Amino acid sequence: MSEESATRNAEPRKDWRFWCAYAVMVAPNAAVGLTLAAMPPILPELAQRVGGERSAQLITSVAGFGMIVGGLFSGRLLEWAGIRAFTVLSLLLYGLFGGAGWFLSSAASMGVSRFLLGIGGVFFSTAALALTAATFTGEARSRVIGLQQATSQVVNVCAVFIVGALVSITGWRGVFLLYAAFALLLLLLALAGVRSVVGPAAEATGTVSSRAGGFGWLIAPVCALTTLMGILTVIPMAQLPFALAANGQGSAQQVSIVLGANFVLAALSAMSYTRMKTRFGKRATFMAGLAIGMAGVALMGVVSGLLPECAAAGLAGFGTGIYNTYVFDHGVEISPPVYHARAAGLLFAFMFFGAAINPLVAGVFEQLMGLHRAFGVMALFALLCGLPVILYRRQPRPAPSVSPGPS
Repeated sequence: MSEESATRNAEPRKDWRFWCAYAVMVAPNAAVGLTLAAMPPILPELAQRVGGERSAQLITSVAGFGMIVGGLFSGRLLEWAGIRAFTVLSLLLYGLFGGAGWFLSSAASMGVSRFLLGIGGVFFSTAALALTAATFTGEARSRVIGLQQATSQVVNVCAVFIVGALVSITGWRGVFLLYAAFALLLLLLALAGVRSVVGPAAEATGTVSSRAGGFGWLIAPVCALTTLMGILTVIPMAQLPFALAANGQGSAQQVSIVLGANFVLAALSAMSYTRMKTRFGKRATFMAGLAIGMAGVALMGVVSGLLPECAAAGLAGFGTGIYNTYVFDHGVEISPPVYHARAAGLLFAFMFFGAAINPLVAGVFEQLMGLHRAFGVMALFALLCGLPVILYRRQPRPAPSVSPGPS
């Protein structure tokens, strides 16, 4: 029996409780995507009530900083509380502080609620990825992680339409009810299903030795790579609209069509990741995805016209689905089972950190090369940074020990 198999329960019976838990496992990126994607449609209304556009943008973006901060310590909290309790806690935070915007009025209070919403979102993401790692191994786990990435892209596509319909009925504050309703649905699913796939070993309270197994050195290269992937993931959303505007194609409708191509191809490639990994190998799949994605990023800076821009954004999205699935799949795979929760939290934290610093990194390239040339330079830089994935050979390390928590 393998080391990982020894630390987890036997394959759970696939009854209705299992499928409730499965729905929870594929939803973390959808929760994160909803946190960020639901706000843009109401920004004009929000700005009128909180003191201007800058305040509205800050309220929206502060959730991302909550995700970074929460991700850094979410794994340790999960180890202490257990997966089921931590999942329930995360969803209570998400629903409570997401729905709080229905009642709050000041910019400061809304900013605090959004920050705590971000913490709740990354707590749930950590719990769901740790639950996936505790339930599945090998190709089955890779398939669920691919679905997690795909659901994020589906939410990105659908959020604008859902929010638009909801706001037309409830007013702009209806967005905050959407957070509460989504959290309530997931909470009911978690209460019904998580215990069916999590046994005493995963729920036990304990502390993991910080020295055993050199976990920090093990996960650090993956966190660095995840930061790069975070930077790349938001290029279509952060820089492409300005390139389209410079080409005379910057209307909201045109930008939505181009980004839609990016999101759809990202979802399709994420769902296909496991099949490609099985056929071509994990690292070859990653480098192929990175090369295709960066070809799309480079083309963004040189093509013009709606169809060519859609093709470029689609290539970039195809790469996004592959390399984002890879970093989470790989990070969990190389981590000893007792460190899965910490790995999950750190991976999410560094992914959001990369997204947060994208404007700074892209700004440097734009200042040096100009807007359109910056796309090609960033693509080349990313390819060079990805080469160590092919060259690196990890040496096996002994499994870390677990010391029992206080009785």
